[in-house]
Amino acid sequence: MESQIAERSLEQDHELFLRLKQDPAAVGEVYDLYADRLYGFILKRCGHKETAEDLLSHIFTKFLESVPSLEWKNAPLSAWLFKAASNALIDHYRRASTRLDSQLDEDWDPPGKDDPAWNTEIKIDSEQIRIAMKELPDRDQQVLDLRFFAGLEANEIAVQLDVTPNHAAVLVYRALGRLRQKIQTK
Repeated sequence: MESQIAERSLEQDHELFLRLKQDPAAVGEVYDLYADRLYGFILKRCGHKETAEDLLSHIFTKFLESVPSLEWKNAPLSAWLFKAASNALIDHYRRASTRLDSQLDEDWDPPGKDDPAWNTEIKIDSEQIRIAMKELPDRDQQVLDLRFFAGLEANEIAVQLDVTPNHAAVLVYRALGRLRQKIQTK
C-alpha cells in the first residue's frame, strides 16, 4: 500500500477526483489508498484506538458528503484528507476541552517498517520520544506528525501548511533537530 501511495502522481489523483465526481462509490478507492495513513496520524495525536476509528469514519463520511461541492485545486487528495483529519482532531479536543496525554495503543505498528525514519541507528525508548515530542512547540509536533505518522512527503506537507515544498523539508529537518536535542539532553 505504501508503494502505491508513493507512486501516485498528481495526474492520478486528478483522474480519481474526476471519477469521484461521476461516481461517489469511488470513495472506496480513496479509502483504500489513504485510510491507514490517516488512522496512524489520528491515533498518534489522540492516543486512543476507538477515538481514532471514530474520527476516521467521520472524515470519510464528510468527504463523501463533500464530493459534489469539491473543486480540484491542483493538490493531492491527501491534502484535503489530512486537513480534514487535523480539523476533526481540533474539534475533538474542543469537545473534550482537553488534550489527551495518554500513551499510544501498544498494538499499533507504525507505517512502512522499511522506512528509514523508523529504523534509526539510535535505539530510543518510545516513551522518551513521546515525552520529548510533547515538549516541542505545536508547529514542530504537527510537522513531525505529518511526516512520520501520516507518512506525508515534503510536497504534501507543504500543501497542508501552505508553504513551499523546500520550506516544508526545512521545517521537518529543524523539528527533527530539536527533537534529537530534547532526547539527548534527557
